[in-house]
Amino acid sequence: MEEKVENRGGRREGSGRKKRDKDVKPILLNLELALFEALPKGLNRNAYINEAVRAKMKKDGYIE
Repeated sequence: MEEKVENRGGRREGSGRKKRDKDVKPILLNLELALFEALPKGLNRNAYINEAVRAKMKKDGYIE
C-alpha cells in the first residue's frame, strides 16, 4: 500500500512577514488629528515625519 504524501505546510518562498531594515526602529506615535488630516494623501508619511524630526534635531543641535 502506498503512503499518502502530505502537501500542506512547510516553508514557501515569499511567505511570512517581510524583514525590516536593520537601521529602523518601529515606534508608536500619537499625532494630533489636525496634523494628521493636513498630510496630503499619497504622501509617504514615514519619510515625511523622519525628515521633519531630523530637521528639528539639526536646528536644536542634537545632531549634525
